[in-house]
Amino acid sequence: MSIAHDHSHTVEIVPGSGTSPTFRWIIRRQDGTPVRQSPYAFSTEKGALISADCWRRELAEAGIR
Repeated sequence: MSIAHDHSHTVEIVPGSGTSPTFRWIIRRQDGTPVRQSPYAFSTEKGALISADCWRRELAEAGIR
């Protein structure tokens, strides 16, 4: 699991529980409450992180904190 921070959100990359390695992201507010989570799994941790970063920018542009 990896975690990335910016000023208003934290991205958590969580490994899947299946037989093949998969990863999902969860974007959380600073207080830890989830804002969004990935609708599907990614085959690499890097892919999940790239997707989460795009979503995090969208949330920031929309003013969602």
